[in-house]
Formats: sequence, structure tokens, C-alpha cells
Amino acid sequence: MSSRPLHVTFVCSGNICRSPMGHVILQRMVDDAGLSEHVRVSSSGTGDWHVGEHADPRTVKVLAQHGYDGSRHRAREFDPDEFDEVDLVLASDEGHVRTLNRLARTPHNRGKIRLVREFDPDAVEAGTLETGDPWYGGEEHFARCFAEVEAACRGILHHVRAQLDGRSADHAQHPADVEQP
Repeated sequence: MSSRPLHVTFVCSGNICRSPMGHVILQRMVDDAGLSEHVRVSSSGTGDWHVGEHADPRTVKVLAQHGYDGSRHRAREFDPDEFDEVDLVLASDEGHVRTLNRLARTPHNRGKIRLVREFDPDAVEAGTLETGDPWYGGEEHFARCFAEVEAACRGILHHVRAQLDGRSADHAQHPADVEQP
């Protein structure tokens, strides 16, 4: 297996609502699956409006209601140089996809960009792939956003496991790191 962890990052506008939810939820799922050494999870925003701030209190609250701790999150802005180190860039909506596509310097890096809800079969079937921004809404908007992101994270974890299995299989077929007697 590659020595570099598979890196998954969530991106929304300011990195205080949707992307921190994904980050916290997927990190817990990765930890619970025993994959922490093999998977790195991060998040950021397309803008710098909230850099250094905590997640929105409503985000922290809805996460806590479901047993997740979002209190340590600090917002940061997505750096285009990250494309070289990230394997999967998960955008919250089509506006973020467009922004990230402009920031990506190569077709390879543009190929890393996906919508979060593409990993939720129910969302795919319903054709509702964007994660709505709860910022202007009330608690019910944050609850809906949480449910959408958590459902997608289950599919993302499945995808990550498949990617890791592929790395293991590739390494087994090409054991360049193994010393010969």
C-alpha cells in the first residue's frame, strides 16, 4: 500500500457549515473503521471570509446532537496547490465545482472533483446531488444538511475502502518496495 494516506477533502463556501460536517462525520467513520493510518480527511472553503473561525454554532450543535464533536474545527481557505496532494475533492454544490475546476491546473486534478452527494445512492436516484446551504435557514436546515452529508459519507467511506483495496492489489502486483533476497 502507498505510504501516503489517501486524502479526502470537503469544500463549501466558508468552511463553517457543510464542509465541516463532512470532515467531522467522515473522520469518525474512518476512525471507527480502523483506517486512520490510511486516510486523511480535511475541509476548507472557496472563500476566506471565515478563516480561523470555529464552525457555525448551529453546525456544532447538530453534530453534537448526533454524537459528533465539531468544536475543534477551524475554517480555512482551499489552496489550489492542495490538488497535488489530495485524492478526492468533495464539493457541496455546483458553484463550488465550477470554482474548483477554475483552480485546478490539470485535467487530472479536475478529475478529482466530485459532489458530496454523488456518493449517496438515494440522492443520485432522486437527482438531488447538491447539498443545500443551511446558513440562511434555521435548525431544520442544519438537520437536513446533516442527514444529507451523513448519508453521503457512508458512500464515501465505501469508495475510500475500494480505493485502498485497489492500492493494496496494485502494490501486491508491483512490489517495488520489497527487497529481494
